[in-house]
Amino acid sequence: MNEAELVLTHVLNCDRLSLYLNKEVCLDKEKSVQVSQILRRRINGEPLQYILGLTEFMGFEFKIDQRALIPRPETEILVNCALERLKLNSKTTGLKILDLCTGSGCIAVSIAKLLPRALVWATDISSQALQLAKENADLHKVKIKFLLSDIFKSLENKKVKFDLIISNPPYVASGEFSSLAREIFFEPALALEAGIDGLNFYRRIVSQAAGYLKEDGFLILEMGLGQRSAIENILRKSKNFEIIEVIKDYNNKERVMAAKNLKPETRNSKL
Repeated sequence: MNEAELVLTHVLNCDRLSLYLNKEVCLDKEKSVQVSQILRRRINGEPLQYILGLTEFMGFEFKIDQRALIPRPETEILVNCALERLKLNSKTTGLKILDLCTGSGCIAVSIAKLLPRALVWATDISSQALQLAKENADLHKVKIKFLLSDIFKSLENKKVKFDLIISNPPYVASGEFSSLAREIFFEPALALEAGIDGLNFYRRIVSQAAGYLKEDGFLILEMGLGQRSAIENILRKSKNFEIIEVIKDYNNKERVMAAKNLKPETRNSKL
């Protein structure tokens, strides 16, 4: 739906089809005021998702506000890549998945909904984002183990190995902020900024991920434009991973990278 349709279906509490089938419906004074308030906030640059308090991701509706980054359609490619890799495993019951930098929880909740027999964990350094993620898990009636954690920090004393680690980490270089659309400045900088080159989180995740993955487990990462080569270098230098797939987004931009955790005896042969 376009923004006008989103606003009207929200205010009128109807679906898109009803909006066009009931053309004779008029906005009363209260609803007209509501539309005007929404439009004023939107004109000031505030993202419509924050104004409405909801967004759609993977076909599910999620609560969203300024506690977390707004889920992007491109991130659905990340989730679909993970699902495809996990479904290759003949044993889906008990699969363990870790979502790093979970934000609104859209990735973790979607996976938990679509793989109900899997065990899903999710971490975030922001207590506010984590609370929103818990609200979304409750909304969709899924069980997820949430941990307040800086990447893997809260997992250090837990003896757990995952079949798959997935992350859409912050990847905006600090020098790029001035050129971003004004809507971006309504979103939490903590979920966006990743150092001078935008690669801080990839270095941190890759340097530790092998220790939390089962042999032949998967590490699947969303990446920013033009970051493929640098992230490939980070993975290769770690000596722990084999890059198995790079997926382009809807605009033909390289967006998702999938790597496999190598068995110790095969790592030297991949160097």
